[in-house]
Amino acid sequence: MIHLIKDELQGIAETIKAIMGIDVTIMDRNLLRIAATGRLQEKIGAYGPRNSVFERCVKTGKPYLIENPRNCSECTICDIKGACDEKAEVCFPIIIDDRVEGVIGMIIFEEQQKETFLEKKDSYTDFDKRMSEFISSRIKEKTINNKLEYKSKELLTVIDSVNEGIIIIDDDNKILSINKYIKEKFRLKDFGIVGENICEILPYKIIDKLKKSNYCIDEEQINIAYNNCKNVFFLSIKPIRVNEKISGAVITFKDFNKLQQSVLKISEKHPVFTFENIIGNSTMFSQVKEQVKVISKQNVPVLLFGESGTGKELFARAIHFESDRKNEIFMPINCGAIPESLVESELFGYEKGAFTGASSSGKMGKFEIAKDGTVFLDEIGDLPLHMQVKLLRVLEEKEITRVGGVNTIKIDCRIIAATNKHLHKMVERGEFRQDLFYRLNVIPINIPSLREREYDVLELSVHFLNRYNRIYGKDIKGFTDEVKNALINYSWPGNVRELQNLIEYAINFETEKYITLGTIRKRIVNEDSVMYVDKGLKEMVAEYEKQVINKLIEHYGTDTEAKKLIAKKLGISSATLYRKLEE
Repeated sequence: MIHLIKDELQGIAETIKAIMGIDVTIMDRNLLRIAATGRLQEKIGAYGPRNSVFERCVKTGKPYLIENPRNCSECTICDIKGACDEKAEVCFPIIIDDRVEGVIGMIIFEEQQKETFLEKKDSYTDFDKRMSEFISSRIKEKTINNKLEYKSKELLTVIDSVNEGIIIIDDDNKILSINKYIKEKFRLKDFGIVGENICEILPYKIIDKLKKSNYCIDEEQINIAYNNCKNVFFLSIKPIRVNEKISGAVITFKDFNKLQQSVLKISEKHPVFTFENIIGNSTMFSQVKEQVKVISKQNVPVLLFGESGTGKELFARAIHFESDRKNEIFMPINCGAIPESLVESELFGYEKGAFTGASSSGKMGKFEIAKDGTVFLDEIGDLPLHMQVKLLRVLEEKEITRVGGVNTIKIDCRIIAATNKHLHKMVERGEFRQDLFYRLNVIPINIPSLREREYDVLELSVHFLNRYNRIYGKDIKGFTDEVKNALINYSWPGNVRELQNLIEYAINFETEKYITLGTIRKRIVNEDSVMYVDKGLKEMVAEYEKQVINKLIEHYGTDTEAKKLIAKKLGISSATLYRKLEE
């Protein structure tokens, strides 16, 4: 009976492949292959292996899920056990009137795809079961119109369970069906866009590509604004072929923020950053660069110590791009910039419905996105204590669990942490876990401050001068000798970041061919500079105090707690600090 719809089964198999990305095979009760996709397609018309799981499925009428072919009891007597290249499979019998008429199977051939398949095996098993039931119902139908109508309804039920947007169109680009995901994303009631042309939704540049590409588009980033909803997707289009003719297409919409592959494609656009890009040739700084180069290719955690503005993230990026992970994701995370209530969900992701306000489709965390790359944890000292426990588990077990989830997710990312705090003192005060500190502190690297590498100041200054000349369309030649002396003798509490800001400021306000002392004098504090010789002692002291206070505010912030800390560091009361700020 299954041969009654033989020509249409191939279209069904290709539709499933387009939706799920998994190869499909359909056999009759004698194991004659009558439909298939991918590498199995060339075997259509040939018989499947004897004593295989497919034969057992036909004989017993029971479904089978095989996670490790060749190493399971069901495969022990299979004729092709030694030559089998399958990684996993699920098969269901096609039953009509209590009689097994055939079998439908979904087969995995790639290890990477197998991991996703096993994570969602219940969904795929249910999908295969639905499709076997669907085929059985199709065989019972007496007319083509009834068959197509049933297929549409059944397929819509199936694709509603897929956590991606799916739109099916005909060969005139008319929308035949949409799934629940699309209705939610575009806030549609029922099937409001069914029957419309797909050009109402897709940008014209995609419409132009449809027939030119034979309805084959693979993960193209698009922005879609429809029904007052704006979304960014990765779009894929696969053709539905029936009797070697394109009769329509399946369009899938993948959430831009959820896909690791999407992040990979974006990260690949960033330029490679190596130690050659880190400017500085002073003895101390050169020694640090050489030290870090040595450990770049070693797969161990690194802890970068250094004051704010010394370039810790630059070193982290250089380590990543000098390592064997350079083609994977570099994921910078500022631990102090994420609200404490959101830290866990940002780092580890969450399942759908995990908490109020959570996305209905769930979200991948930053560790999962960069699971084979490098995670840079900046300001690690600001990580809450309860999250330090979870981070320790990541380091020890190489796995995470999403918020609201129960299944662990294996990861293999390298962790580089950085801080401008004294972590060992925080450990003594109970503010940072001792076990985590020792786990992160396998390779400690101390990045020197700019005042410790005074010979690099002028080299960096020239670098920033050239950069901002290009950005602002200026042609300033360099620095006067007075400015050079001032730059070398200044203590640079804000390090390289402060120097960069100063040069950008000077480029914008300098009216001469060279940067002059008059332009930068208000931005640096230097007791030896000639900028003070024409002022009285009281005036100089007041100006110095204000500049020191402003620098500390730039560093620590302007909130109440920050001002209390600044007052404490200066040895004055908060009231005195507020009075000096108002002067």
